[in-house]
Amino acid sequence: MEACDVVRLFVNKAIVPAEPKRPGNPGYGPVKALRVLVYARLKGLDNDTRVIQHLKKHQWIAKTLGLAAVPDRTTVGRWWRRYLGFLEQTFLKIVDMLQLAIPTKIAVVDSTPLVDLYDMEAAWGHTSRGKFRGFKLHAVVNQLGLPLRALVTPGNRFDGPYLPKLVEDLEADYVLADGAYHSKANFEAIRAINAVPVIADNPRKKGKRRKIEADALLVAKRYLVEQFNGLIKCEVLDECWLWPRGMVKKASMVMAGLICLNANAVDALVEGEESLRVVSKYWD
Repeated sequence: MEACDVVRLFVNKAIVPAEPKRPGNPGYGPVKALRVLVYARLKGLDNDTRVIQHLKKHQWIAKTLGLAAVPDRTTVGRWWRRYLGFLEQTFLKIVDMLQLAIPTKIAVVDSTPLVDLYDMEAAWGHTSRGKFRGFKLHAVVNQLGLPLRALVTPGNRFDGPYLPKLVEDLEADYVLADGAYHSKANFEAIRAINAVPVIADNPRKKGKRRKIEADALLVAKRYLVEQFNGLIKCEVLDECWLWPRGMVKKASMVMAGLICLNANAVDALVEGEESLRVVSKYWD
């Protein structure tokens, strides 16, 4: 299936939230805008100028996306800032479709740095590898390494406090996380969704130690989120967050990339792919 057909299939009026009516020219509307943004990430068009040049060169793609005319570059730039909430809600609806096809047994929570030295909204943060300047992508992935929840924050935010928001309303049997998420609030948040918390001990905190079986599960499944981090940053996003300025626009690009990743996975299932290992890496 062509990229524009995949986008049209998954980004439609049934999935994209309706925008409140405003007086004056209605413009393109959120469905057409989101189709352009998601298509840009699916094709790896890393700036708005390239997006417009591509659509003008391939007018049939613009028509498939529902555009009567190719928008101006500045219009696309405004869409990245304006439609973050719409992208987030669309991502969650596609996640619901994914979970119907593949119920979540194991969910793994983690964060990964989005390094950006020059953005004025970037902040200095810490990872296990040392300091960095930029932003953080906090995410939950399933047993295939596909994203279920995500959010972008400045780089100086701690990981732990974001777990309750990430797992809220999530359906999973087990939720795994490293020692940065070890807190009473996070254990309670996971139990509140009827899942079993498997969180690594934080060496800075005293108290009872977990069972060896929990350690084994963490070690065995840790690769899922590491696989996702590498795939989303190096292939799906391909460092596209470096050229726009401001966290909102970067977050929109991340959400568009996550939509692409899951839409490709669902499309693989629809087309009859039976190997879940292939589905989890369908971006290739």
